[in-house]
Amino acid sequence: MHSVARAVVAFLLAAVVFAAVPPAVAQQAKPEDLLKLRQGLMQGLRSQWAPIAGFAAGKAELPADAAERAANLAMLAKLAPIGWGKGTEDLPEANTKPEAFGAKSAQFLESWKTLAAETAKLADAAKAGPDALKAQAGAVGKLCKGCHDEMRKE
Repeated sequence: MHSVARAVVAFLLAAVVFAAVPPAVAQQAKPEDLLKLRQGLMQGLRSQWAPIAGFAAGKAELPADAAERAANLAMLAKLAPIGWGKGTEDLPEANTKPEAFGAKSAQFLESWKTLAAETAKLADAAKAGPDALKAQAGAVGKLCKGCHDEMRKE
């Protein structure tokens, strides 16, 4: 198994464990641990998204495992919000603007729900064929860019 694949599997397992934990317990996790989880989830999202995005942009061939990658994206998008717990906003390696935890927290969480819905559509599109995958990848890419532009620190 390639090291990237191993890392993705490890992060997915960690995310599943955290997702299975009752919210009150997850809130008691150390902010540093939540930040590591968040960074792992984002790395997992990137590793699954990059080949699909490359294909949609015409820079790469259709990944043979596009449907599996899209399904992984949908699962990760559902799990990702657990990494943005209180106390992580002020950590030195946190790349999220404070507004995501305060004034814009509802908008931030809603954007994750939207991403989860759109990546679920991406998984369906991947099964339908390359044209459907390309079309839905555009919608997912816009969501990612929009959130990064608004909520990610420079």
